[in-house]
Amino acid sequence: MIRHIICTGLCALTLAACSQSETDAGEDRVQERPDQSSREAGDMTPEGIDVVEVASANDNLATFLEAATSAGIGETLANADGITVFAPINEAFEEVEGLDDLQNDRERMASLLKRHAVPGVYASADIPEGETSLETLSGETLTVTNRDGQIMLEGPAGATARIVEADITGDNGVVHAINVVLK
Repeated sequence: MIRHIICTGLCALTLAACSQSETDAGEDRVQERPDQSSREAGDMTPEGIDVVEVASANDNLATFLEAATSAGIGETLANADGITVFAPINEAFEEVEGLDDLQNDRERMASLLKRHAVPGVYASADIPEGETSLETLSGETLTVTNRDGQIMLEGPAGATARIVEADITGDNGVVHAINVVLK
């Protein structure tokens, strides 16, 4: 009888020990999951953020993005391979005469917005001192002037803008917020 009690006690201790080990091992697996890379954990976040997506995080560029999307050039900017966008801030659009008519004319709006984009990536530090001429997506010339780090733009019709927020960087280029719509 004593043997039977001792045997039963040993079996119970063995089962309890095995059961505890399995629980610990399961806890280790659960704790390792956060250490795995997000891709292994099933994260579906896109690998890259284009200039349109990065600009959309800036509330001050909402009007530009809405206009680019409705004019059909948002996709062009998003899919460009190396682009610099000089995006007018919301207040700049408020100063445009006949904005409602312009917004209803998709072709004119697209032409206007293409004046604000140039092929190639030009971070503010990459813009040389003095004047630089750049060809826009509309085929017109944009004059960029850097004087002691103050960067100004002159559009094809002579409108002058200043970069008010520089280097909003996406994987396919850079966006600079400007204070005037270049007509």
